Amino acid sequence: MPVDAPGLTRFRTSDVAEPRRLAAWEEHNARSLVGLTASPIGDRPFSGVEVNLALPRLQLARVTGSPHVVDRGPRQIATAPADGVVVYVALAGHGRFEHRAGDAVLGPGQLLVCDADQPFRRGFSDGLTELVLKAPRAVLRDATGHGGLARPRTVDLGAGSTEAGAAHARALAAAVADAFRGPTGWETVEATILELLPAVLGRSSPDAGHLAAAHAFITARLADPGLSAGGIARAVGISERQLSRLFAAAGQSVPQAVQSARLDAARRMLADPTHAGTPLAEVAGRHGFASQAHFSRSYRARFGTTPSRDRRASAD
Repeated sequence: MPVDAPGLTRFRTSDVAEPRRLAAWEEHNARSLVGLTASPIGDRPFSGVEVNLALPRLQLARVTGSPHVVDRGPRQIATAPADGVVVYVALAGHGRFEHRAGDAVLGPGQLLVCDADQPFRRGFSDGLTELVLKAPRAVLRDATGHGGLARPRTVDLGAGSTEAGAAHARALAAAVADAFRGPTGWETVEATILELLPAVLGRSSPDAGHLAAAHAFITARLADPGLSAGGIARAVGISERQLSRLFAAAGQSVPQAVQSARLDAARRMLADPTHAGTPLAEVAGRHGFASQAHFSRSYRARFGTTPSRDRRASAD
């Protein structure tokens, strides 16, 4: 299986002989995410591409497939338990989700979370592209105090959504998407997802969820020099005053948190061998600093050394 970057793998049905493609797709998903029985819709054979990322505590994927139906039934659950909860974020295509309590039609900009060991059926009449997150039960218990989900939940991710947890679900979807942009910051991405999961599952205090969503919003927009407390508060769905109170209770002002996130991310980039040739001015710009000089001053104040010395030390 080809490797796109350390930790990332890509599976293509086109790399498998046609008679084995559907079976190979099922086998891959059983290994990497959740075991499913797949059936194509129409006369055309199924084709799919899946990029997988195995983090220490979570499994992530970006999936594209032609029209098909997947089933996860009682027999499969009994013989191959998934032992976790799965989050699906629709990017393209519409799908029907059927489960014991009812059904729903989901399209781009919607999130579905369900217990993978409760029977369900999903159909994609026009194909799909989606992000997938699997959280094992042991990880869920650590993060939320609960190991499962009694009923599936859907969330509209639109900016105007007033659903409970919508801001947190948007932040979680953005964090999963960020993971597929490259290996820099995977540890932070995983930590962000684990902070947001309780809010998305409805099992955290509002303040904890808002703070996690704010941190995720900051992480996703480090390059924006205009990132401000007002913009963060609007994205999270609270007032700027409330946002400042939450950050102060956690020990930082909002500007301090933004600066710390930028410097931490820049330091990770400097330690990454794949960015050994990236000019310091570009590193500064990618992390929202107006100039290399400002970046260097801030970096030295935070870490007690210069960016160039830190880079050389990492290379030794």
